[in-house]
Amino acid sequence: MPFPKTKDYHKAGQPLIPNCYGIFYALISVCYWSALSFLDVLKYESLALSTSVLFGSTMGLFDDVADLRWRYKAILPIFAALPYVVLNPSERFTIGFPLLGIVNLGPQFFVLLVPIIVTVTTNSYNQLGGLNGLESFSGLIILIGLTVASGAYILTAIPIACLTVLGWLSYRGKLFIGNVGTFSIGLTLAIYAILMNLKLFLLISLTPLIFNSLLILYSNYILHEKADTLLDENGQLYANKARSLRTLILYYKRLTEHQTVTVICSIVACFTALALIVR
Repeated sequence: MPFPKTKDYHKAGQPLIPNCYGIFYALISVCYWSALSFLDVLKYESLALSTSVLFGSTMGLFDDVADLRWRYKAILPIFAALPYVVLNPSERFTIGFPLLGIVNLGPQFFVLLVPIIVTVTTNSYNQLGGLNGLESFSGLIILIGLTVASGAYILTAIPIACLTVLGWLSYRGKLFIGNVGTFSIGLTLAIYAILMNLKLFLLISLTPLIFNSLLILYSNYILHEKADTLLDENGQLYANKARSLRTLILYYKRLTEHQTVTVICSIVACFTALALIVR
């Protein structure tokens, strides 16, 4: 396939791996949701997902090609929320807070909350990557949790199947999903959670990802230093400083790449299970 290749920095010899395979997730999912909309099956929800993910995948593909700086990349998801805002497929203008209860935002729901949810979800999800299969499997875990919580299995059946295949291939080091994949999957999580009124569920599930993003931002903009993930002579990863969730784990314990992915995905799974309990 004529895809650009990028180095796999966590393998001996740093082999070149084809990138941007997340475009298949975007195209297959968008076609599936468009078909559901055409068949009048959850029409507005399907249309909101397909347009938002299509818009977002275009931005992610542009990022893969142009390699945008974070200051520009961080605001792109705001524009990806526009299709949902225009379609206005839901009448749920509320969000639940612990202790405060349900807060009705009215029309400000689309102006304030939707862009914030989309931006935080997509960026925190995008920043978690860097290891084979990590982006795919972490997104898959949260998407399965959202599906179980909502019961709308028909909306996510094909996206889950597609993400499972891509995750397994990525885990084996055959491909990377790229920013086009992380943008598309992140938007799927955000828009689906909004549609199904599972915003608190999403927040709890994303806690490890948000923690990772805050740690990265603190390291970059306050400490002005980054931590590298290094490979030792035994093929194990380690970190010289704790400046992200991944390097925090590897700073205290040397692990293989697959073990690191398993540990982080297990953390995401625990918070997703917690979200199912407290929703």
